[in-house]
Amino acid sequence: MELTLPQRIYLLAAYDPDKADFTAAGLQFRGQRLRAAAFAALVADGLVRTDGKKAWRVAEPAPRDGFLRGVWDELPADKALGWLRLVHNKAHTAEAPVREQLREAGYVAEPQGHRLNPLAKHKGAPRDPGRLLALRERGRTPVLADSEPEQVPDEDVTLAVLCAEGGTGALFSGKEQKAHKETLNRFGAHFDARVPGLRAALLTSILSARSVGGGWS
Repeated sequence: MELTLPQRIYLLAAYDPDKADFTAAGLQFRGQRLRAAAFAALVADGLVRTDGKKAWRVAEPAPRDGFLRGVWDELPADKALGWLRLVHNKAHTAEAPVREQLREAGYVAEPQGHRLNPLAKHKGAPRDPGRLLALRERGRTPVLADSEPEQVPDEDVTLAVLCAEGGTGALFSGKEQKAHKETLNRFGAHFDARVPGLRAALLTSILSARSVGGGWS
């Protein structure tokens, strides 16, 4: 199974290889990252366009992936909507459909006793830590090697940018983000040139949710 960008974000934004589990801190704001990943993928596929502030749907065949299709369907055919609204307002709905896809594919399992643990449904019990570790290294290597973004597949650039935005998440530690700040800045600029306005909307959403102690979806 070839994972979609939102599926990769779901798995990697919060995964801690030392614990072979998803971290509570990394789980915050994952809904916003999933929404941003979906729109980045739709723009890359030519199904959504943007002027840097708003986005609109292009009348092309609908995405085959169920989560991407649901996000694409939210955009009216005759009206553009602002990036912040698209990323933020339905972030709480983003995890469930992606989690179900990954359960069906064997990446995560329903944890035992989840009804007693409010975070368990978000953690999703990784089934194959070795497979997640390989995915994680693929996402980390371009940044830690200080690669130029033009030499990295666009989806891998997007993954790194969305996982690092806001200084949270588990793909890169705070120390790593600081050490490779210039590389992440170059990746961010490369992403912004392809999907203008989306990264700024993601950061605004994260800061807004953080200010009221939120970020859980």
